[in-house]
Amino acid sequence: MSSPAQEERRQAQEALAYIRQTMESASTFTALSGWGLVAVGVVGLLGAFLAWRAGVPEKLSVWLPAALVGVACAGIANAAKARRLEMPLWSGSFRKVAWVMAPALAAGALLTLALVDAGARHLLPGTWLALYGAGVTAGGTFSLRAVRWMGVALLVLGGLALWMPQQGIVFLAAGFGVLHILFGIYLVGKHGG
Repeated sequence: MSSPAQEERRQAQEALAYIRQTMESASTFTALSGWGLVAVGVVGLLGAFLAWRAGVPEKLSVWLPAALVGVACAGIANAAKARRLEMPLWSGSFRKVAWVMAPALAAGALLTLALVDAGARHLLPGTWLALYGAGVTAGGTFSLRAVRWMGVALLVLGGLALWMPQQGIVFLAAGFGVLHILFGIYLVGKHGG
């Protein structure tokens, strides 16, 4: 049988756990690593260069591994920043970012398959940039405000690439390369790495 003091202590612990969970789910995801985005941008530029050298801007054998390496770079850098800030990486705000980005990224994967099957590979650069931009814009609602603007910029580049598919490689290099590097440098300066 527990004493009244033990019962009060248990209730206080439950209340604190509830408050902590509520605050975590209402907070923004701030463990976004600028250095991670710089690394993603370097991978994006390398991917654009290799695709350009191959003469096929939408070369899947270049861009799929580049995407995987980019995700790994960002994940490792974000985890390191979260650890340095003593924040949980898999917080309520990060889960929200992941959930709102997932549909746009899944749509990008499905459209990639459909466009390749339909022989419309020239639309892949714009599709990738536009849907990634839509996902980043949505994810930015639970992260730093500047993330939304990066997403909007990616969305605009995607629209331009759909309108001018012959320049797809330029837009891929600008979005997945240069934009990530510039935004990463901004985060490093403004939010510390």
